[in-house]
Amino acid sequence: MASYSALEKASSKHPHDWGRAVATAMTRLVEAARLDGRTFENEFLFGEELQLCIEEDENGATIRLSWAPAD
Repeated sequence: MASYSALEKASSKHPHDWGRAVATAMTRLVEAARLDGRTFENEFLFGEELQLCIEEDENGATIRLSWAPAD
């Protein structure tokens, strides 16, 4: 079973500032799945479980988003 993950840096340690980083990581995760041959409609992530890991770093946080498709 394939799994996908993506990383993005957030320049702040405050959770309310992480939205752009999460959205960028999700865009990269979807693109990785597409490059792997998966084709999606807009709703492909509905009902799917994604894993979010937030690591503190010197200047902010690193956001890692992972997805292991059920199929």
